Amino acid sequence: MANYKLKHIKNTDRNNINTPQYSLIYSQKKGSDIKTSYEIISLLKENNDIIVEVDTSLIIQSKRNKFNYEDFISDIKKMNLQYSYKKTQYQRQDILSALFGFKRTEDEHVVTIYVPDSVWKEEDFKKIIPDCGVRYYVMKGSDDARKVLDNINIMTDREKNSYFLYLIYDASEFCQMGISSNYYGYADIKRILEIS
Repeated sequence: MANYKLKHIKNTDRNNINTPQYSLIYSQKKGSDIKTSYEIISLLKENNDIIVEVDTSLIIQSKRNKFNYEDFISDIKKMNLQYSYKKTQYQRQDILSALFGFKRTEDEHVVTIYVPDSVWKEEDFKKIIPDCGVRYYVMKGSDDARKVLDNINIMTDREKNSYFLYLIYDASEFCQMGISSNYYGYADIKRILEIS
């Protein structure tokens, strides 16, 4: 883990999951088959189950990174994973739309999956994780998947911070992730990731 750099961000509003306590900046290992972000999250989550939330409005589509939410859901179903799906619309603001007063509405798809630790470690699951637009919620052990998925959608940010060990926003396309935890501090995360 010596290739990683952990940068501490002072956060005055610790209950806002959109503002992480810590920012982790890393570089991909050359020739590595396993995504570096996957390795980092695996170290942080240890043997706990994890909730994976994919939000298409946060995914940056590129030639290298094409994400199709329907294919993703199909893959999840093949693995017999519990999930929830929500579709909403949002207004996209780009420069041309702002200049000419256009309002572009796009669909946003949010897929939330309960992933047991045993499935997290499977190669097939590693292959379907998107490079961007993913938020991870690390469980304290395990729980009833359907109950957790139903409850996460009605939890406040404060409740999420209390319920989960870590809240992690991963932007592996940019080799960065934001990390928040009510249970682990800066020194703990450095120790877990073996950062000197």
